[in-house]
Amino acid sequence: MLGIPPFFKEIFKYLPNALLDLISWREMLGEVTVLSNRLLTNKGALEAKIDAAKIVTPDIVLIDEFSGENLKFSHGEMILKLYFLQIMKGQKIFLDFRPKHFSGAENKIQWNPGGLWAEMDQEFSEGIRNVYRGYYNNDDQLFAQGMIESGLVKKEWDESKKSEVVEVFKKHFSNGRGEKIAFDMDVFKESFAQIFKTLVKNKIELDKNFLYLGIMLVTLYITLDQIGGSYDVSTLFHEAD
Repeated sequence: MLGIPPFFKEIFKYLPNALLDLISWREMLGEVTVLSNRLLTNKGALEAKIDAAKIVTPDIVLIDEFSGENLKFSHGEMILKLYFLQIMKGQKIFLDFRPKHFSGAENKIQWNPGGLWAEMDQEFSEGIRNVYRGYYNNDDQLFAQGMIESGLVKKEWDESKKSEVVEVFKKHFSNGRGEKIAFDMDVFKESFAQIFKTLVKNKIELDKNFLYLGIMLVTLYITLDQIGGSYDVSTLFHEAD
C-alpha cells in the first residue's frame, strides 16, 4: 500500500485480509485517497464540526486544540457514547477515535475530531441504526431488517442462509445487552475475522460505507482497550439513541 498515509497502514493491520475479497480494490483505494486528502488538509472538516455540534451532549465539548490525553474510565464511557451519537444521529461523521483526539476533564471530555470525516449513504446508515436498535431493544425482526437494509443480508436468500449471517453478527456484540463488555483488540480482531469469513462464504460485496464503519470501530477499540475497564454498552447506547 505504497503512498498511503501511516494512519491507514495502521488501521488495515487490524482488518482481516478477506476485506480485499469483499470490496473492490479500486473503490477502496479511491476512497482512501479521498479520506487521506481530508486527513492532511482538513477539507470539509469545519462543516462536519457544525454537524457534530448539533448532536453532542453537554459532557462532550468540541474544541480546536488541547494538550495531553489524561483519559479515565468515565471518559471512555463518553467516547463510546459519542460513537453511538454519530452512528444514530450524525450526518457528516468523524471516523478517528484514537486517544490523540480526546482530553479528559472533570465530568466532561474535550474532543478535537481532526480532519478525517465521511458521510454514509442514507440507506446504509438507516440499516446500521436498525441493526443497533434491534439488538439493544431485543427486537430480532428489526435487527434482521437492518441487516438487509445495510446490504449484509440479501432479501432473496432462504431463511437458513439469512440466519447464518445474522447470528455471526450477533456474536460480535458479545452479549452486550446483559453484560458489561471489555473492549479487547485481540477479541475484536478474532470476531471481525469470523464475520468477514462468513461474508466471503456468502459472496457479500461491501462498499465504502463498511470502510468508514471499520475505521470507526478499529480506532474506538484502540482507545477503549488502552483505557481499560468494562462498559455498560446497552445503557450508553440508549443514552445516545
